[in-house]
Amino acid sequence: MIRRTVTLPTTLLAMVAAPLMLAELPANGQEPEPIISIVTGLAPDDLLNVRATASAMGKIEARLPSGSSVKNLGCGDISGYKWCKVQDIDDPTLSGWAPARYLDPINPQQVTPQVAASAENHASQPLPI
Repeated sequence: MIRRTVTLPTTLLAMVAAPLMLAELPANGQEPEPIISIVTGLAPDDLLNVRATASAMGKIEARLPSGSSVKNLGCGDISGYKWCKVQDIDDPTLSGWAPARYLDPINPQQVTPQVAASAENHASQPLPI
């Protein structure tokens, strides 16, 4: 029979990982408050392109004027540029990817590493319509 020895690094990892995993769970079974961002930084009379993929070459799904409110579903660094998956507040069926530099969060929250990793993994996949 093999006996496993508990070492200091293993103990420290367990002590650090347990609270972090619990922090991911919403309190009282409630969903975390969504991050709301305002479209800003556009040239006068310009519109923000919301794209099907996180790429400047992605198909344009919608165009939003400056001052529009969107739910920010998470951001990720894709090919050296920060892109965020967004959903229109007024029309939840309208969603896609937008450059983070044009989104100003009005209630910023820490984006978890899982959301950022998910953003990178789904960046090349088109969104369902």
